[in-house]
Amino acid sequence: MKSFATTVLGLLFSFSAIAAGNIGQCVYPKTTQAKDGSLKFKNTVYIFRNPNSRSDKVALTTFEAFTIGAEAKGGFIQLIATPGWDTPPNENAGKLIGWAKLSDFDFQELRNCN
Repeated sequence: MKSFATTVLGLLFSFSAIAAGNIGQCVYPKTTQAKDGSLKFKNTVYIFRNPNSRSDKVALTTFEAFTIGAEAKGGFIQLIATPGWDTPPNENAGKLIGWAKLSDFDFQELRNCN
C-alpha cells in the first residue's frame, strides 16, 4: 500500500511538472483602459530578435494574442503569430514574431489563439 501511494504521488508531481510549461499557451499583452475608453499597453512591450541580446528591439504596436513557441532563461518567451493576426489574408499565422518578457503578457484561453 505504501508503494502504491508513493507511485500515485510521483505521478501527480510529474503531471504537474508537465503542465507547468508555457509552450503552446496563449498570451495577450497586458493592457489598461485609456481615458477615451480604448485599450492601451500597461507598459511598453519590447520584441527582441534574440532573448540573449537586448540591443535589437522594437516596440509592440498591435493588440493581438500570441502563442508561446519556446521559453528562454530570464523570463523570455518566443511569440508566434496566431490565425487572424493579420486578417485578411492571414499570411503571417505561424510566423515567429520574436522574443518578449513573459511578465508583459497575461495568459488567455486557448480559444483566443485559434
